[in-house]
Amino acid sequence: MKSVNLGIIGCGNFPKVVHIPNLKMNPKFKIHAVMDINESAAVEVAEDVGANYWTTDFDKLLSDSELDAVLITTRHNLHAEQTIRAANAKKHILCEKPMGMNREECRAIAEAVKKNNVKYTVGYNRGLAPLVTQARDLLKGLPGKKLIYHRIQCSIPLDHWLLDPKIGGGRFVGEGCHIFDLMCELVDSPPVSIYASGGIFLDPHFVKIPDSGIVTITFADGSVGTALIASAGCNKFPKESTEIYCDSNAIHIQDFKAMDYYGWSDEPVNITLDAVDKGWITEIDQFADAILNDTESPNGLVRAARAAVISYMVDESIAGGAPVAISESDYIF
Repeated sequence: MKSVNLGIIGCGNFPKVVHIPNLKMNPKFKIHAVMDINESAAVEVAEDVGANYWTTDFDKLLSDSELDAVLITTRHNLHAEQTIRAANAKKHILCEKPMGMNREECRAIAEAVKKNNVKYTVGYNRGLAPLVTQARDLLKGLPGKKLIYHRIQCSIPLDHWLLDPKIGGGRFVGEGCHIFDLMCELVDSPPVSIYASGGIFLDPHFVKIPDSGIVTITFADGSVGTALIASAGCNKFPKESTEIYCDSNAIHIQDFKAMDYYGWSDEPVNITLDAVDKGWITEIDQFADAILNDTESPNGLVRAARAAVISYMVDESIAGGAPVAISESDYIF
């Protein structure tokens, strides 16, 4: 196999803006087919990428013997069913986050992926962002506990489907999983406790599930990561920022474009990229390599389930007003 014949499932704005431009630039992929229940959306994407065909029939796509893998970019409540069906059709899978809407879905996905021996990647791209991987490399040489703070804020429209518990899962399950994965990737030790305080900060007439809060993850080695997740924020203010402190050293990453780090040399070091890089390019490239070279998938089952389970525990902690213990048996299925 010289390249991966890919089928895109879901032709909304996100894949058109994010994944498709990167796929076009990567010679390891050929966009073979596209599928969407919206015929006009499928036609538009198929013509743009030069796909062999488009369809509104999910089963037609999965029955295509020439198709090697699928990219699932549908709404969150569809991820588990579509992932399992793709695995059972022996297709490799890159599915956008979240992995699933609950533990049972995650377990069923893991079973299907293992049973069919297909490659599986979930879209936790931030842990693969160039500045994050550089920060992780810097931290590897430090023996001390890490203290991490990550802010992700924006103003989310009240009618956004992400805030619908049944379709989007809410802010923590639908997007917070990105940040929980990021913090876990910066600490070489498993999480042991989740504590969250927050609730509904948007209009409660429209929003029925917690949308904002402070989340603290404690790790087995004593490291602590805290995420501020705000849905009633300000879109004129930078969306994300990461601060890391360890052994009298400090790292600051601003919106995945600029990083300053202090303590490794006499003078602070600044790295500024030409553009924001949240790791999507690396993610799809490593996914292709996993298929072509039979190597380990990026953001595989354990990473996918770990951040997903943390996101469920965040909602549970807010509801119960107490920390929730987590162990590897909660996410290694």
